[in-house]
Amino acid sequence: MKSPLTDITMISPHKSSPRVYPITKITIHHMAAKLTAEQCGRVFQTREASANYGIGSDGKIGCYVDEDDRSWCSCSYDNDNRAITIEVANDGGAPDWHVSDKSLALLIDLCVDIC
Repeated sequence: MKSPLTDITMISPHKSSPRVYPITKITIHHMAAKLTAEQCGRVFQTREASANYGIGSDGKIGCYVDEDDRSWCSCSYDNDNRAITIEVANDGGAPDWHVSDKSLALLIDLCVDIC
């Protein structure tokens, strides 16, 4: 299952299927990079990490792990089994790691849809 707000789907091989606990939360993380949704999806094809969704610097939403499956996002087995995880691209780097207003608005829309 995935949000209808998704623009691209690039399912990562780095996931666990199915998740073992019910979904009870959303975990949001910034990418620490200015990546498009497709670039983020490509990272999750080779790096042993993933997220359910990503919001790219291009204003697109990517789905990398179906909501029924556990992403490898937060380095916590329990959290990743209970959370829908979302990576959000930055539009600036250290020390502030700013996220654009457009990305924040898309993040809110995605969280509302997930809930």
